[in-house]
Amino acid sequence: MPFRPVLRPGAPLLRRDATRLQVGTSPGIVIADRPGLIPLLRLLDGVRDVERLETMARVVVPELDASATDVLTELRAAGAVVDMSSIDEVRRARAGWAVGFDAGPDTAELVDATRAALAAAGVEHLSSTEPRVLVVASFGEPPRSVYERPALLGITHLPVVIDEDRVRIGPLVRPGRTPCVSCHDLHRADWDIAWPALLPQFGRRPARPRPAALDPLASRAAAVEVAAEVIAEAGGRTPRTVGRCLVVGPRHDERTTWPVAFHHRCACDLLNAA
Repeated sequence: MPFRPVLRPGAPLLRRDATRLQVGTSPGIVIADRPGLIPLLRLLDGVRDVERLETMARVVVPELDASATDVLTELRAAGAVVDMSSIDEVRRARAGWAVGFDAGPDTAELVDATRAALAAAGVEHLSSTEPRVLVVASFGEPPRSVYERPALLGITHLPVVIDEDRVRIGPLVRPGRTPCVSCHDLHRADWDIAWPALLPQFGRRPARPRPAALDPLASRAAAVEVAAEVIAEAGGRTPRTVGRCLVVGPRHDERTTWPVAFHHRCACDLLNAA
């Protein structure tokens, strides 16, 4: 794929002093000025490739004292110029990702905010029946049956539990390859002997509506974290919630994590060993 140079996105081109330019301010990339450099940089639109720019520069920027190819190679190495082809490739990939939601009652606000965050990141398919990642959202601990189908079908799934005044995210489960919710429950039962008695009670609806304890800002913050985990997984990176739970709240800026390892009594650990 041809190199289509563009000035570092979002970074202004500034005059630092008589002999140097600066791209951006965070903290900024300082480059030596040279005859014809600024007019060359103004030609960078992310559409023209280097070969086209080389041809144009000979006519439009005759004062350039080196080949446009060499100058742009130096600027790319410095990070002042990036390849628009790579940016477009990421955008195209995200547009094609398939994400699904299994949303329980009273999770609409969190799920809608997560969908909005993913859409803003370029993910277009947010109601897939064959998702790359399935977000399983619940208000309170859900019945464990909700995780059985994605586990059986080999669908990567991310539990998201609104737990009183916080949101627990994870562990992200790649069936047979990473620790699952059952691993989490078995580890919990190792130190909380009543946990097995509580499990069958999860998912029961209260007799009457109760006021929500989750702060709206914490809900929005959790939505961003969920979207980030989905993007990391769908993009081939390792999300933070692989083998780990991430909790947002009670305040929007509070984060707590704890590890979730394979449990020796869980069937998924047997699959992993095989």
